[in-house]
Amino acid sequence: MGQTGKAQRMKPQASATSGFASYNEICTIRIELLETDPLIWRVVEVPTSITLKVLHDIIQITMGWFDCHLWRFMIGELSYGPPMPGTEGDTGSRDATKVRLRDVLGTGKTIIDYLYDFGDSWEHRLTVTDIRQGDPDVSYPHLCRRRTGRSARRLRRHSRLLCHARRHG
Repeated sequence: MGQTGKAQRMKPQASATSGFASYNEICTIRIELLETDPLIWRVVEVPTSITLKVLHDIIQITMGWFDCHLWRFMIGELSYGPPMPGTEGDTGSRDATKVRLRDVLGTGKTIIDYLYDFGDSWEHRLTVTDIRQGDPDVSYPHLCRRRTGRSARRLRRHSRLLCHARRHG
C-alpha cells in the first residue's frame, strides 16, 4: 500500500536478535506544516517502536508547539488521537497511546496527516521513509534538518499567546 493506510509488513521471526533488531528500528519522518509560505518543515529520525502519542509529543517539540490543543492523526481511513474518557467507541478515533508507529507503516513511503488545534486547524503532512536499524551511537529521536522563517516565529508566538489566553482568560 506504500502511501496511505496500513500496508502488509512481514513480522520478524521470534528470536532474540530479531526482537532486539525490531526494538532498534528507526525511520526518517519529514514533517511539513501545510499552507505556509515559505513551507515550514523538519526532518527527524525516530524509533518505530514509539506509540502515536509519543510521535505527537515529538511533533509538538520539533515544531515548537505547546501541546494545549486537541490533535489527531489520519492514516488512510483511520483516525488516531488522545483517549477521551467516557467516549470509548463514540469518537471514531482509536487510542493513540495503544498503537505503535511500526504497526501503521507500509513498506516504502507512508503518508500520515496530523491535525493540531481543531479550531485553527494547523495541518501537517508526515512522510515516513527509510525504515532501517538505528545507529547505536545516536540518541533518538534526532532532529536532522529544518526550515524555519519569520512565519515559524510568528506561528510559535501566536500559539503561545493563544495558550496563555486560554489558560488565564
